[in-house]
Amino acid sequence: MYAFDATDVVQSWDEPTGVVRVHFSVDGPNVTKLFDGDADGVPDFAQDVAITAAAALAAYADAGFLPPLSEADLGLSDLGGSGAFDFYLVDFGGDADGNFGVDRCSGTPQRCSGYMVMENDFRGYGYPDLHEAVTVLTSHELFHAVQSAYAADEPVWFSEGTAVWAERFFEPNVEDFVWFAQAYLDDTSRAIDRPPGGPVPAFAYATALFWDFLTLRHDPSLIVALLEATEADGAEFPMPLVEAALVEYGDTLRDAWFDFATMNLATGDRAGAATAQYPYAAELDGITAEAEGAGIDDDNRFYPLAATYYRIDHAGGPLAFGIEAPAPELVFALHPVQGGAEDGPVEDAVVTFDGAATGVVGELPAGAYWLLGTYPAIGDQSAKRRFCLGTEAFVDACFAPADTGETGAEDPGGCACDSSSAQFPLLGLAALVLAARRRR
Repeated sequence: MYAFDATDVVQSWDEPTGVVRVHFSVDGPNVTKLFDGDADGVPDFAQDVAITAAAALAAYADAGFLPPLSEADLGLSDLGGSGAFDFYLVDFGGDADGNFGVDRCSGTPQRCSGYMVMENDFRGYGYPDLHEAVTVLTSHELFHAVQSAYAADEPVWFSEGTAVWAERFFEPNVEDFVWFAQAYLDDTSRAIDRPPGGPVPAFAYATALFWDFLTLRHDPSLIVALLEATEADGAEFPMPLVEAALVEYGDTLRDAWFDFATMNLATGDRAGAATAQYPYAAELDGITAEAEGAGIDDDNRFYPLAATYYRIDHAGGPLAFGIEAPAPELVFALHPVQGGAEDGPVEDAVVTFDGAATGVVGELPAGAYWLLGTYPAIGDQSAKRRFCLGTEAFVDACFAPADTGETGAEDPGGCACDSSSAQFPLLGLAALVLAARRRR
């Protein structure tokens, strides 16, 4: 879709290591930025693309990733005139800013060689500066080339998410990653491996936050292991491969997911007080409460590997929880806002319990609290549950049997949760503690 015109005057330049060759137009419809500050006869923009791309490939190689396949690896001649990885700078007309193109695929799973087509001048694009645009595009699209050296048909939530992760791996301060991380926080109640349908959505890119969490928790070799798993298992990339990889690292998906959901709470205005936080937590806008108030009464559908958040204003004293039917697969955690404030940095959880619990959480000081609810496991079915959090009277009223209005008899329906029956199996606590852009 994006290529040089017959009237373009095309030149090429090889960066010093010979790993990358960049092709660019010096006259014609796709003419690139021609500024040549060092007067060496090559546009500085084209050199920046090639040198940055070579640096990204070196960083991936140092981390243990396979290099992109060459044309020769799949029996092709050197289509760009050399064995180097080819970049072509053409005008995308604002429709996109770059993409990894495929030359040939073969084998099972399909492994592909290819090239990079990239915007020729970035005029009218929203990047902070030209070099950041180059950094984002080269690191992102080259990681697609790396992925294709393992298996070319990974699901989009993995391929695009890890490509955005690679942006931050290569350049930790890149703004594009933060933007997509926030896009995930805007939709945490969606199962991470079930992005919206249709054209590739922002959510697929936004899963980068999860992959970055896992590498912060372990190290980038975990992403190498996941790519190796896709090569061994073919194009399918079910979440069980993630689960199996975590076991090899002495971890579990349940523990990792719960901690991921917890760290996502401590972002934006809620960053600064919890023990575990992203290094960029304060740069994010953070999550939004599904509901908030003096009491929470919500009928929510909890999806596997998703999380929902609520904020409650507690007047002090006993705080109770009730749920219409036991759901032990769900996990809840209650996090106080630091200093008893209305909102702000959240502290570590004062209590964690599963969805089979009903009863009094504890005698808690007055202030705002955030409730995290999550389904930290792989599952085929969601869990739809009505639950309530508030005073004992509030929770009792939530599930009080309703009067039919005919005989005076009460309708036995509802869970009839009794907030006075303090049944709170704790997960990992010894006692109830008083004291929780446009890319192709």
